[in-house]
Amino acid sequence: MTRQAGVGQASSMFGEKARLRRLGGSPLALAVRALCLLDAHHAAGCTVQAALQEVAGAGTGGDAPRPAKGNKGQAHADAAWAGRDRALATELTYGALRYERRLGWILSKCVAAPQKLPLPLRRILQAGVYALLFLERVPAHAVLHTAVGLASALYGSRLGGLVNATLRSVQRLGDAPHERSFYVGKEPVPFFADAQTENTRREKEPEEIAVSARFYGLPPALAVCLADEAEGSAERVEALFQRSAQRPWHGWRINASSAQGEEVRAAVLGEPLRDLAPQGSRPEEGSEDTVRRVGKWGIAFAPGSQPEQLHGRSLREWESEGVLSAQAAGSQAVLEKLGLQDWVRAQWPVWDACAGQGGKGLALREQGGRLVLCTDTSRARLERIAQECRRLGLACPGLALADARFPLIRPGSWSGGIIADVPCSGLGVLARRPDIRRRSFAEMCRLVEVQRDIAAALAACLAVGGELAYMTCTLRREENEEQVERLLRLPGLRLECRRVWKTPWDHPWLEGMFGARLRRVE
Repeated sequence: MTRQAGVGQASSMFGEKARLRRLGGSPLALAVRALCLLDAHHAAGCTVQAALQEVAGAGTGGDAPRPAKGNKGQAHADAAWAGRDRALATELTYGALRYERRLGWILSKCVAAPQKLPLPLRRILQAGVYALLFLERVPAHAVLHTAVGLASALYGSRLGGLVNATLRSVQRLGDAPHERSFYVGKEPVPFFADAQTENTRREKEPEEIAVSARFYGLPPALAVCLADEAEGSAERVEALFQRSAQRPWHGWRINASSAQGEEVRAAVLGEPLRDLAPQGSRPEEGSEDTVRRVGKWGIAFAPGSQPEQLHGRSLREWESEGVLSAQAAGSQAVLEKLGLQDWVRAQWPVWDACAGQGGKGLALREQGGRLVLCTDTSRARLERIAQECRRLGLACPGLALADARFPLIRPGSWSGGIIADVPCSGLGVLARRPDIRRRSFAEMCRLVEVQRDIAAALAACLAVGGELAYMTCTLRREENEEQVERLLRLPGLRLECRRVWKTPWDHPWLEGMFGARLRRVE
């Protein structure tokens, strides 16, 4: 048996990378390898998306086998099969992470002393149990056969037999893991303890939310934060917990500056599509409720309903030609709800101060806005903005490597708009970014200080009449309303809040976003 991977040993554990690579490119193997890559590099900021790209061969250093060439027509079939494999690997990885705590609880009923097992073996069990319980289209016998084969390839027949016995024990539980009552009881030692840190727990959840938190796969610290946002309402707790575990809708943005943009928008976003569901509403049954408009230029598809083609072309073709861009519906909605089209109409210069990959700033630029500057702390992300401008056919704004806490712009000199999409805890996007579930409460507290410093520094750059759009993708009051209140109390700087928007807690599918638009008045 290989050595065990304990706390602080994740990087050395991933010295088994060569062995893991030999597992091949089956969906379950790709999912297990992505989970192990996250174990090794989560502290360095590795995301689930980056891990999947790496193991599937889409990123630099990818090592997945390429589709084999065959007789006439075989290459197309191989490519289609590779696409299906990748989609299944993605669902396995994201689902296993969303329900990591829940799956650990289930496995703790079937495995004694799990911390004695190598962590990659536990990742095989994690992905295997998710497939057994949540992927009806995947036959159980195929899951068992593949999981046992992976374990045997890594550790030999003895641990392969343990995986077989464990998964069969899970099968014998029947429907019990789908019932909340199954999650009542004393909290066991976390099944994946080596991949967790002790400070992920701010405090033990109150008993009334502990069972729901386990059922929806929420770590204690995040469950308490979401419950705080619910303000004592059991209905709100349930809605927020449920949304955190659901598969997200797929959002796309149509390039308004593209020669084909208006044609595609008219064809795709015409009637009978509905707009975003209003507060308190729920989608009705029917095919038209699987797709919604997001403002004038956005569209969102329900999980599993994204078509292969739009207006006679594949989504990827439109994307490669710069007509479509993937962008979450919530990220598009916050721009509309804050009324930043006002900046476009006024032809204000726009500075995207925490630009990331530039999604929000480029969305305004496509619609005629004057995006003149993007700053970020990552050179790779700035390079990505330049690549996106080339793909979209846009002039590239000025790019500068800079920390928004220490702006390059002189105080009181920016007479346009500043986008501050600040680093945050991400509680609004737990479904799309399940790796955030591993984020420590200490890190969330640190981010509050970073946000405060960024917001104050950028507000000081505004000239009288200039505006700051403060945005997050989280639901914590400490990172949202309290930061705005602090801005309004800054000495020597008078700001007024023109608009505030937050995703309604009972919105059926839109991710949790917050935004505030503030103007300097003197």
